[in-house]
Amino acid sequence: MARKYDVITHYLKTNGGSQVTLTFTQFDELLFPATGLPKSARKTKEWWANDYHHPEKGAYAWLNAGYEVVYINLAKEYTVFNKLVKAKWLLGGDK
Repeated sequence: MARKYDVITHYLKTNGGSQVTLTFTQFDELLFPATGLPKSARKTKEWWANDYHHPEKGAYAWLNAGYEVVYINLAKEYTVFNKLVKAKWLLGGDK
């Protein structure tokens, strides 16, 4: 069964670069045309926390795509995601 926010994971994996800015309108139109973003996403920065412990929020989606939220502007209704960078030593590179 697909999870509610899997569409965000797919979008970031297929369209994302090192940084992605999405407006709430883009979320509504491109990602959630039937339901739109949850009201709590429009009202609280906590919804956008990079936190795996709250699957009812969207963090699983962007973290699983390899991104984190680095900025959220509720007044202007947009969020900025940065691609997570893995340290070379974790990948067996420079020691």
